[in-house]
Amino acid sequence: MNFELEEYVIGALILKPELVKSIVIPDNCFLDKTNRFMFKLLKKQFEEYGTIDISGLPVNYKTFFTEEYPINDILTKLTLALESVPTTSNFDYYQKSLFSRYVEFQILNAIKEFNETKISKEELFDLIHKFESLAIDTQDHHYSSKEIFSLINSQNKGIKFRFNKLSDVANIQEHDLVIIAARTGIGKSGFCLNLLEDISDRYNCIYFNMEIAEKQLYQRLVSINSKIPMSQMDDIKTEHQKNAIFESCQRISEKKIKVFNQAQTVSNIRRIIINESKLEHTVVFIDHVGLIIPQKNTSIYENITAITKELRQISLNYNCTIILVSQLNRSADDDSVPKLSELKDSGELEQSATTVIMLHDENYGNNISHSKIELSFFVAKNRNGSLGKTKYLYNKENQRFDEIEKR
Repeated sequence: MNFELEEYVIGALILKPELVKSIVIPDNCFLDKTNRFMFKLLKKQFEEYGTIDISGLPVNYKTFFTEEYPINDILTKLTLALESVPTTSNFDYYQKSLFSRYVEFQILNAIKEFNETKISKEELFDLIHKFESLAIDTQDHHYSSKEIFSLINSQNKGIKFRFNKLSDVANIQEHDLVIIAARTGIGKSGFCLNLLEDISDRYNCIYFNMEIAEKQLYQRLVSINSKIPMSQMDDIKTEHQKNAIFESCQRISEKKIKVFNQAQTVSNIRRIIINESKLEHTVVFIDHVGLIIPQKNTSIYENITAITKELRQISLNYNCTIILVSQLNRSADDDSVPKLSELKDSGELEQSATTVIMLHDENYGNNISHSKIELSFFVAKNRNGSLGKTKYLYNKENQRFDEIEKR
């Protein structure tokens, strides 16, 4: 392996010590252990003395030198590195090249461990995406007054739904992590499918379905789109019904929807999102967080906490918005108004979410046998807009949600 780039970085530091302040690569990017030792030693000298002086190393760091790193050999290597560096103006390029080589080395090492059956396929994919997502940043993050003014006046890109009041109050933005929460049986999945059917003409959409059967999911989508009751799809009686349902199937097929029905780990979800969001902003629906497969033998609380943190980072780092379904802790027959503290299994759901929308049936006990019910939607947390309550009519027969105008 060629260690010339490592020597260029070391030589540049000796020639121009203030470059230490521009270092963004970790020590382990130096794959040669002697070069790594010298790199760490030079950084330490600059930190303690404000400069780098080869002649001062034997005096100030005598105890650092060992049989593995003899003083004379180290001084010779440092002198050669100083003489070999072409220029200090390419210091950022040297760092980026070293970092790219480090990432490639780690990926190849992970593949080797997999081939030697030291790690599983899942662990291999996790490592590959971990290293592929690493990055170093060498740009200057000090903004001028014009850059700050332009930044704070830039228009956030909001996601608009056919639910006008919800769009206005929640003000959901691209790259948000939105939590849709309710007790069991209130209509969380149905509402998410309404959102999916609505925006998939304008946005690339992914639906991670871990809650209902594939057939039922598509029946719901077609029913929402056509307003035809789901019961008619299993028992089509007339040619008119058949044509209407088929036309709706055609409309659904033309929307930008991809459904993933099998159980998922957060690593699988990340991989799919990375692949799907390369070309355009993607809205991701996950139904629901409690069914994501844990990757470690941890408690439910620790698992949900880790998953939620990871999903928030995914929404920030990649070109996507995530709408995540969650259950509430209280039992389904509890008719009290839901609270943020009732988000199930982890306080991280409330902490990481930009927006939390809670569905509530104020007449749950009386509505079980009704096909059309009124639901209250509480925007309980909102970093982008205001808090508020709106009313919706939920038609269980065709799965449609519609806003109720104020009477």
